[in-house]
Amino acid sequence: MFMDAKPEWVEATEPRDARDRFRDEMRAQISPRYSPVLHVAVPALVGLGLIAFAIANLHAVKWWEWLLVPIVYVLSNAVEHRAHKHALHRRTPGLTVLYDRHTPMHHRVFIAKDMSVRDRREWALVLLPWFGIVAIAVLTAPITLALWFTERNLACLFVVTTMGYVLSYEWLHLAYHLPPDGFIGRRALVRALRRHHATHHHPPLMQKWNFNVTVPLWDWVRHTTYPEKLDLD
Repeated sequence: MFMDAKPEWVEATEPRDARDRFRDEMRAQISPRYSPVLHVAVPALVGLGLIAFAIANLHAVKWWEWLLVPIVYVLSNAVEHRAHKHALHRRTPGLTVLYDRHTPMHHRVFIAKDMSVRDRREWALVLLPWFGIVAIAVLTAPITLALWFTERNLACLFVVTTMGYVLSYEWLHLAYHLPPDGFIGRRALVRALRRHHATHHHPPLMQKWNFNVTVPLWDWVRHTTYPEKLDLD
């Protein structure tokens, strides 16, 4: 799905009608069996299920074990920043499918002044594939297993933090692309983070600025927060 997107970025001067035609083409590739509710619910059930299992296996957590949570959160934020900057905005051997789905498709459909989905079927153009959270759980499984056989509490806290981070990434990203005048879009936190993300969706800025989608911590560390306030109205 979505593999017919242009291989190169279309400049910000692209006429609105041309971008709308492309958007219609991308919508046409969405399966008629696509369910927006399931697209959100399945990863949520997987992530929350793993989090519940991990919490159930915590026992007498020591104070120093809790330190793993902020450490893993910050590392996750750094991985998000690096993956977004490199894998999603540069053609990388073995990861071109991520680039093709993101830069020439997602960034062409949604630009800074036109960020909102037009209906729920367009959630397919925003969210990770439903199996994304499973893939991340599998990729991080060696760390989880190593911690499990070293100190079970650490393994459980690692799972809680990583799965919680993935879910927050998905839910926040979707929130930024919901109508700004809706119940979620009007929340102060969403408005602030949406502006940060919308700035990244301004075509001339997307290759260099505002790569964090969740909390822009690593953008601050790496000095990649765009220093000016855009007129996004």
